[in-house]
Amino acid sequence: MKPLSYRVGAARIPVFIGDSDSPLKNQLRLAPKAAVVVDKNVAALYKNLFEDIGSADGAVTAVLDATEENKSMEKAEELLSFFLEKNIGRDSVLFAIGGGITGDLAGFVASVLQRGIGYCHVPTTLLAMVDSSVGGKVGVNHKVGKNMIGAFHQPNAIIMDTRFLETLPKQELICGMGEIVKYAVLRGEVFFDFLEKNHTRLLNKDKKTLERIVRMSVETKKRYVEKDTREAGVRAHLNLGHTIGHAVEAATNYTKFKHGEAVLIGLVAEAHIAMHMKLLRPSSFERILKMVRQIARQANEKVPLDDALGRLKYDKKVKAGKVRFVLPTGIGRVVIRDDVSMKNVVDAMKFVASDGLISLS
Repeated sequence: MKPLSYRVGAARIPVFIGDSDSPLKNQLRLAPKAAVVVDKNVAALYKNLFEDIGSADGAVTAVLDATEENKSMEKAEELLSFFLEKNIGRDSVLFAIGGGITGDLAGFVASVLQRGIGYCHVPTTLLAMVDSSVGGKVGVNHKVGKNMIGAFHQPNAIIMDTRFLETLPKQELICGMGEIVKYAVLRGEVFFDFLEKNHTRLLNKDKKTLERIVRMSVETKKRYVEKDTREAGVRAHLNLGHTIGHAVEAATNYTKFKHGEAVLIGLVAEAHIAMHMKLLRPSSFERILKMVRQIARQANEKVPLDDALGRLKYDKKVKAGKVRFVLPTGIGRVVIRDDVSMKNVVDAMKFVASDGLISLS
C-alpha cells in the first residue's frame, strides 16, 4: 500500500489504497489509546478485525447500527458519553470503521470530544472510499436536512482496504458509482471514457478495476480539497448531482434511496436542466444519461414532487435566498448558477420519472 496524500495547511494526510491490513495495525500501534466506532455489519463479517483492535493497548469499542436515523445529535451524544465514561482523553485516536454514516458520525464525535481528538478513517464501502472519507467533512443530520450540523476535521490517516469490497452487496456498489460518475463528469474525458469502458468490471468487483477507480476518484477529490479546504469556492463543484439528489433523499425520509442512487438521479436531472438552459450539448447529456442508465436500478419509489421542491430551499449552497445548482457544461466542466427556473427543475424531475429512475406523486 503506497499512500496517496492530500495537503491541508501544513498537514499532509496519507491515504492508503490496497489489500493489506498493515496500515491499520500500524495506526493502532501508534495510538496512545484507541476509541473505535465500528459498523455492526462489518463487526459481524470481519471478526479478525477485533483481534487487531483488541491487541491495541486499552482500546474501547462501540458497535454502531449505521442507519440515517442514527446519524443524529442524539447518537453523537450517546457516543460522547460512552467514550468520556471510558476516559478517552485528548491524546486518544478515534477509529471510524464502516461506511459513510459511520465515518461522518464518528468523525463528528472526534471533532468535538475533548475539543477535538485525532481520528483514523477506515472506510469499508465503495461510496465512503471514493468520497466521504476524503476531505475532513464530518457531521450529522437534522430534521431540516442532511448533514446540516457538522465540522471540518481532518483525519490522521485514511485506510482503504479494498478487501472490504468483496462482501459488498450490488446496491452498495451502485451507491458508490453515483459519486464515481460525478467525478468522471468533473474530471473530463480520460476518466469518463475509462468508466464508460470499465463500469461493468467494477460492478463485477474486478480487483484491479476497483483499485484504479478508487485511486482516480481520490486523486480527483484531493484536487478540490487542496484548493478549497472549507468549501468556500471551487470545492462546491463536488456537489454536482447533490442539490436534487439531497432533495429526493429528504423528501423520501432517507428510506427509499441510497445516497449514491440519489446522486445518480440528481446527475441526470441537473444535466437535463443544463441542456435546457443551453449550457450543455445534447450529445454530452446523452452520454451522462447512458452511463446512469447502465448503472442505476429502475425504481418505482414514489417521490412527492412538491415536498422535494420545497426541500431545495434548505440546500447548503443557498445564498441570499437563491438555490445554487452545480450544472455540467461539458464532460470536464461545470458552472454554478442561481437562475434556474422552477419550471426547469419540474421538467427535469418529470424526465427522470419518465426514464424510470423514480416515480412522482
